[in-house]
Amino acid sequence: MSTMATIKIRFHTASSLLRCLLLSIRELIFSGIIPSARSGRTLSRLTLLLSIHVPVHMLILNSNQFNINNKSTLQQLSIHFIAINTLLNLCGYIFLILLYRHSIQTIFNRKIPTLQRDKNGCILPEPHPAIKSFNTHLSMLRPLEILFRFATAPLRVLPDVIVLGETRCGTTNLCGHLVSVAEASSSSSSRSRQINGTRISRIKCYTPFCPWAFPELDHKESFYFVGHYLGIVDPYFYRMAFPLKITRWWEERVLGNIFFCFDGCAQYLTSPSAPYLIASAYQNENSSSSSSGIGEECIPPPPSLVACVRNPVDQAVSWWKYENNACSWGESMGLTEWNTSLRSNDYPPKSIGDALKFSQSQFIRKAYADAEHLAKTLITHQTSYNPFYYRMKRLPNWAITWPGGQLSTIGRSGKYSGSIDRYNNVFSTMFGEKVEDSLERKPREGFVHIVPIENQSRGLLLKGALHPIFADCMARSAHRGSKQSDYADLMASIDCAIDNVCTEDNFNTSSRRNSGRSLANMDLEPSSSDLDELAKYFESNKTR
Repeated sequence: MSTMATIKIRFHTASSLLRCLLLSIRELIFSGIIPSARSGRTLSRLTLLLSIHVPVHMLILNSNQFNINNKSTLQQLSIHFIAINTLLNLCGYIFLILLYRHSIQTIFNRKIPTLQRDKNGCILPEPHPAIKSFNTHLSMLRPLEILFRFATAPLRVLPDVIVLGETRCGTTNLCGHLVSVAEASSSSSSRSRQINGTRISRIKCYTPFCPWAFPELDHKESFYFVGHYLGIVDPYFYRMAFPLKITRWWEERVLGNIFFCFDGCAQYLTSPSAPYLIASAYQNENSSSSSSGIGEECIPPPPSLVACVRNPVDQAVSWWKYENNACSWGESMGLTEWNTSLRSNDYPPKSIGDALKFSQSQFIRKAYADAEHLAKTLITHQTSYNPFYYRMKRLPNWAITWPGGQLSTIGRSGKYSGSIDRYNNVFSTMFGEKVEDSLERKPREGFVHIVPIENQSRGLLLKGALHPIFADCMARSAHRGSKQSDYADLMASIDCAIDNVCTEDNFNTSSRRNSGRSLANMDLEPSSSDLDELAKYFESNKTR
């Protein structure tokens, strides 16, 4: 090959690469940063602010409209703001890129798109294929807020109620009912009422922080113990998703309100690692109370645990449709290559029958067993919380969010009794009733409250479901010694609010926030033989 031909090839390659870079930047700005700034993302807004601030700073620098002293002061302030904003942008985008990479590989189960080349191996002059999916994450993720919450985690509280799931069993709807109870207490008719001379207190419900700005997920689930935060599942930092301690103090001690917060992550129930990590988080809370000199009788009890259930065949079909629609969404973002090195060559299953077989394969059985063993190892190797050195506990990628991927739960997620028993056993071991004059604890059953999905749409049944959930929640509030710390008084306020929620008028206007949708790819619709196979499987396993 002649020298001139080599120069032409190199020039063409450099030209294509430059055009690809420029087109990618344009796509990032006009399809990513600007739309996400309009939708309220902090990082994108700071980026736009920086792009405006720098030229304004140059104008101030070259302007003669200010006297020397004022000009110098403005320049100093401007430089400080630019430096702070630049640092926030740098930290935010580095963390966002890490979150994006983690999300594509472990949540979407795909490989990050690479540069496209023509048949001669030259780079195509078009935006980088990863820009589209990156822009989607830019509009949904909250990197700066996540960093801030991890930094302030020691100043935050743990939730009083955890809705564990199951997926497609009404967890979103139940979380909406929890919020409705608090809203009902704010009505003037409720606040003015008294029962046996006891004032009905206002209830303040604080929803969890969600890393995803997505309507179906926001203000409902933290995704903490399923590893969405780069795999970090350290029990101590679980509180990063919840309000500050001073907020709870203000609500309870100053305003005299009833305070509670919840987490409603539907992936927790089937997760092989979540029971141990959640229990460890509250065991650490009890340890800190004991080390602070608080008596045994004032140590807060564990949270109210809730499991939503439905017909297991209906659950499996609904989850199959939901996840396959999510797969189609990933494909629309240009995510076409599956991460088979992480999830195996059998992922994703081609039919719901294949998914059932995949969930029972030796590969998945071993992955779930290994993840459960790993969680036990993480909580038994406690580390001192040294502010200068602390190694956060993380799940490896293969264990996120479920071992083997989301569709590995087809068949597993409908076996409610096994999952509920696992939670009851773990919490019974850690929080059983204390034996008098002994360090041992005797087992306690029934840590998990079971709420069938049909009970959420009938007033009396919902009332019966909400009462025990809030009873456990108010036990934590009473142990904290809130301003209205008498348990009977707390429950009187709760029952009044529940009565208001569980009226027929409210049910006529309520709706599910996360209702099912038809499959985008109708070729994946379960056949009658698939449904029969699912029914036989669940019947043979005697699921609830």
